[in-house]
Formats: sequence, structure tokens, C-alpha cells
Amino acid sequence: MTVNKKEYSIYGDNVYSKRMANGLLVMVVAKPEYYRTYATLGVDYGSIDNQFVNPNTGEVVTLPAGIAHFLEHKMFDKNGYDAFDLFTKYGSNANAYTSFTNTNYLFTTTNHVMENLKILLDFVQEPYFTPEKVEKEKGIIGQEIQMYDDDPNSRIFFQTIRNLYPDFPLNKDIAGSIESIAKITADDLNLAYQVFYQPSNMTLKVVGNVDPDEVFQFVEDDQAAKQFAAPVKIERVFPKQAPYDFTTSHHETLKLSRPKVAIGLKGIAKLPNGPSEAKRELTMSLLLNLFFSENSQVYSELYDEGILDDSFSFELDCEREFYFAFLAGDTNHPQQFIERILDVMKTAVNKIDELANDFALIKREKIGQRVLMMNSLEAIAIRLGSPLDDFTNLYDEVDIINSIELADLKAVAGQLFDLKAVTTNVFD
Repeated sequence: MTVNKKEYSIYGDNVYSKRMANGLLVMVVAKPEYYRTYATLGVDYGSIDNQFVNPNTGEVVTLPAGIAHFLEHKMFDKNGYDAFDLFTKYGSNANAYTSFTNTNYLFTTTNHVMENLKILLDFVQEPYFTPEKVEKEKGIIGQEIQMYDDDPNSRIFFQTIRNLYPDFPLNKDIAGSIESIAKITADDLNLAYQVFYQPSNMTLKVVGNVDPDEVFQFVEDDQAAKQFAAPVKIERVFPKQAPYDFTTSHHETLKLSRPKVAIGLKGIAKLPNGPSEAKRELTMSLLLNLFFSENSQVYSELYDEGILDDSFSFELDCEREFYFAFLAGDTNHPQQFIERILDVMKTAVNKIDELANDFALIKREKIGQRVLMMNSLEAIAIRLGSPLDDFTNLYDEVDIINSIELADLKAVAGQLFDLKAVTTNVFD
């Protein structure tokens, strides 16, 4: 397989990529002026992927909610040792996390890069699950679930998602529930591993003080020396969604000192794949910033009126199978909070032209943020892209943001600010 090189001479960086014979994609950004190296091995498998076709039987199986996160935990626990200890031996810090659609294993180090890469590849590509270890882990993860259940910010976030997606696996917490993880077995973990932890469903990203050719050769030799199970077809199964079939509002009494309010916007229009997806996502992000960032007119007005404060935040999540926006904050005026923000969304398309100067400032700000990110190994690695956006990276995003115009904002405003696809949550 040949090495692909994308040059970004204006920033002094290049992105190298090579697909190994077994399908593993390796991406490298060399930063010789840095003393650290950051690496992440990502699996295109997350919490929503618990229903799929069993390649051994041809039947659709549904594994318990939280299994992707459970699998992430168990990958470190080996026969007689913990993979974390191996990283510590070489002076590196390791971690892992699971999202709705991905699982990532990572390390950062100043020395012994290849030794740490070997550990990373080995412990992820060599599963070890026993019934005893699985049962032990249930108690540990159960405590983690309880911790999130006790956090009102976490609860209102996931409740908002449950409102928007009542019949979709997104409505389950990433870690699952106490009840769902109690059902997980070693056989379940082995099946999920067989289907999703194939080299062709993984991407290794290495950023830092490395030689790309050396990394590619090392990984190629490492993979060639291993025996992998025969590849199987990944066939995810998702329930059909009725776009506007969701819970429009929810209220809980938690005896909080101040009410918490959240507004969720369900993406209805399907996002395109490839660079077009990246542009659509960046355009929606700019739209949210234009109307709701701390420097916006809306924020200033609502802040001065005491309707929102520094706790206010918003986020946009665009991944395969779904996208949504989430706006939340603490307020003594929950109903006004909801009404005023929805009023802004209702008239947003007609207000965009009036905010041309603000839009130009936001574009410069977001471009500046990305240029600063180019000094962060972690930020570069995280933003090297995914199959969804055809691996549109941090450097590409600068050009994309530059290309976005007011007309693009108007086009996505009609989709993202669809008031027929809004849910509200109040916790007090």
C-alpha cells in the first residue's frame, strides 16, 4: 500500500496516511520540534451500535446497552496484568473513552514511542474476557453509572437526547444502566469484539516527534506478525425513526437550588458524507455561535435581563446516523429562557444579513482557534477526521470556514432551527 501525503505548507505540516494490508488505517503528523508524542487507536464502534447481524448465524442480535463502554474497560484487564501498568513502565500516560459512535484508546509519551505503540496495538488487538472478570467489572462500571446519575448536568443532557430519540439507541446512556450491564456476558463481549474490532474498522493516529516512515514500517511489521480472525461483514441495524415522533417537553423535580433548563434540536435533514458533511457541520456551528456565543447580541440581552448567566452553553453533535444541538443553562426564569431562545430561532433566517459584521468576526475567531490548535498534539489527532467526513482535518477546516458565506448560514438555519423538531427540559 502506498503512502498518501497531504501537504499544508502554509502551516509547515503534512498529514501522511497508509492503509495496512489487513485494512488498518494509519495516519501520522510529524512534529519534530515537540518532545511529546500522542497516539490514539480508534474503533468505529460506539454505544449506538448494539444491534447488528451476527456473522456466525445471520440473525440480528441486540446486545445490552452500554456494551461498547464495557468492552473498552475490559480491554485493559489482561491475564495476570493490567495494560495501564505496561504504559507506566515506559513513562507514558494512557486512557480510553467511548462515545455514541466510537471507542478510542490513547497514550501520550516523551520517550519509547515504538514500545508504547506496541503496547497499544497489542492490548487492543488481543482480547481476554472471562466470566469472572466480567462479573467483577459490573460493580466498577455500576459505580460510574451512579456517579453520572447523581450529576444533574449529565442527567438533563441525556434526558434531552432521550426526548429527541425515544425509539433509537441514542436514548440509552453511553455506559448503559445498572440493569443493562448486569446482562452482559463474556460471550457478548467476544461477539462485539469479533464484529467491530477488526483492523479494517480501526484507525491509528500518531502525532508528535516521530518519523512517518518509521511508524508505517513498525506498524506494518507488527500487523504482519499477528494472526487475525477472518474478516466479517459489519451490518449495523437501526430502528426506523419517524422524524417528528419524539417527546416535546419534560419536567423533573430534583430540589435544585436553581432550575436547569435545556433545549434540544433534532436534526431531521440527512447530512451528506465526505467534505460536504464537514462544511455543513462547520456552518451549523458558526450559526449557533452567531446567535448564542458570549459575544452575540442575543446573549448580551438575555444576560442583562437576568434570563441566562455564565452557566449557559451550547454544543452541536454530528455523527453517523444522527445530529443534534443542545443548549442549556441555570436560570430563575425557565419559561422565559425557553421562549426567548425559541423566538430567536424562529426569526434567525431573516436576521442573518443584519449580522454580517458579527459573522466576519466569528469566522476570524474560529480560524484563529484552529491555528492555535495546530500547536496541540491532541487537538491535531482528534481533528484528523473520520470516515464520515472523508477524514477532513484541522488544516482543511480553515479553508472550509473561509469559504462559508451568509447564504450557507441561511440554508442550514431553516434545517437546524426547525421548531417542529424541538424539545425542552426543566429540572428544578
